[in-house]
Formats: sequence, structure tokens, C-alpha cells
Amino acid sequence: MLIEYKKAYLLVQKYPKIMQSKIYKEPELKEPYMVTGLPGIGYVAKLSMDYLIKELKAELFEELYSPSFPPYVLIKKDGTVELLKNEFYYWKDTRSRNDLIIFTGNTQAISPEGQYEVTYEALNRAEKFKVKKLIATAAYVTGKYVEKPKVYGVVSDPELLDDLKKYDIIPMDAGSISGTNGLLFGLAKLRGIQSLCLLSETPGYMTPSGRVLTDVKAAQALLEVLSKMLDIKIDTKPLEKEAKMAEEFVQKLEELERRWIEEMRKSVTPPPKDIYL
Repeated sequence: MLIEYKKAYLLVQKYPKIMQSKIYKEPELKEPYMVTGLPGIGYVAKLSMDYLIKELKAELFEELYSPSFPPYVLIKKDGTVELLKNEFYYWKDTRSRNDLIIFTGNTQAISPEGQYEVTYEALNRAEKFKVKKLIATAAYVTGKYVEKPKVYGVVSDPELLDDLKKYDIIPMDAGSISGTNGLLFGLAKLRGIQSLCLLSETPGYMTPSGRVLTDVKAAQALLEVLSKMLDIKIDTKPLEKEAKMAEEFVQKLEELERRWIEEMRKSVTPPPKDIYL
């Protein structure tokens, strides 16, 4: 697997650099950690990063724009548009030994090449600021509702397994992590950056229109683990009301699905008993 990562890493360096960036400032950071989370199933990682940025009042310092992002813009409430982009924020705290870089955005690249390119650029920044550890976030899809989401984890080095045990994170021993959220964690190892990935349980439900249901409860569980791991205070109480509303909505969806299955069973006419196949 490591050989495959190295091949992909070398290949992406040959791509023409057509990605654009907008730099707002060059922060001076002290032994920073990098936490990452882009939109994925249940928006678990994205919601967690947005809430972390809001609570810490983290400051934007750079944006990335890629032709591999979906070809449209977002219309905001004030009638203006927002480009699809990935963003870097930073947070400094005199009480903490490590500053923090947060990498997130409103989209992921839609091609494998684009995802590798975005990952390559993000890890360039990690090297530039001498990131000590990278913590990627993602969703762990269960396909069913869970009362209290668990947080799973996977590490780049065996010595980091103690970090998982310390914070009651369940180690994974199979499966895969797709998209940029997974690549950031995996390819960080090639840069000599210790990394781990935290995945919070989510049913992965979609609305009847095909829209992915935002899982606030999963994001809350992820933030609680992150706050302990980073030794920072994050007030997740404001999320509890939203989590309750999301939970009620999921329960209604499950009830509707159960009733639909029952109705379908009733409508099926069993074959005559005297027919043999």
C-alpha cells in the first residue's frame, strides 16, 4: 500500500499547476497541529470544522481554487455568489503548546486527479508550517440510526494507537477512507507527518429528494473527542438542539420507511398453491 501511495505522490507532482490560491496573511505558528475536514457523507467532517472555526474564532489565511471543483457557484442570501473553494484557518492560544491549522471548504474535487492535487497542495502548507501532527476527520457509515455515535480511528504509525486508547476511540482494522479526507491522512505519512483519522458514526441517510441528511449528532461526538485530544474547550451545547431536531427527523424517516415496506408486502399477491416451478 505504501508503494502505491508513493507512486501517486510522484505522479501528482508532474501535473501542471493550474490551481489558484489567494493568500490573506502569513501567520507565524508554534509547532502547529493540522485538523482537516471537507464535505462528505452526513457533512460530519465539514460541520465539525465549521463549528470549530466559529468557537475558536479562527482566522482565514488562505483559499484554494481548483478547476477540479464542480463547475458552478453558490448563490448566497444577499444575492451574491460564492465560489467553490478550500480554506486554511489558523488559531493561536498562549495557553496551548501547539497552535492549530484548520483545513476545510465547501466542496471536494470531483476527479481522483483533482483530489490528489488538492491533497498535495494542503500537505505543502503542512510542511511549510512544520505541522507536528495531522488529524483528519470523516464519517463512519453504519446504515442505521445509533443513539450515541461512537468515534473510530486509524493511525499512520503504531505508536499513535495509544492516542486512540487514551480517548476511547475504537481502532479500525478493515475498510477504506475515500476522498480527500482519506488522502490527507494517508499521504501525510510520506511527508514524515504523524497522522490519524477520526471517523464518527452516521447512518448516511438521504432525504426523498436525494439530499444527504446533515448529521449534527455525529459531528457533536467528533467535536467532543477533538476537544479532549487538542486540549481545548469547545462548547457543544448549542449543537444539542440541532442534534435533537435531526434525530427526530431520522426517526420519522425510519417510521415512514417501515410503513412503506409493510404496505409493499401487503400489496404483493402470493402465487396460487397449485402452481409448481
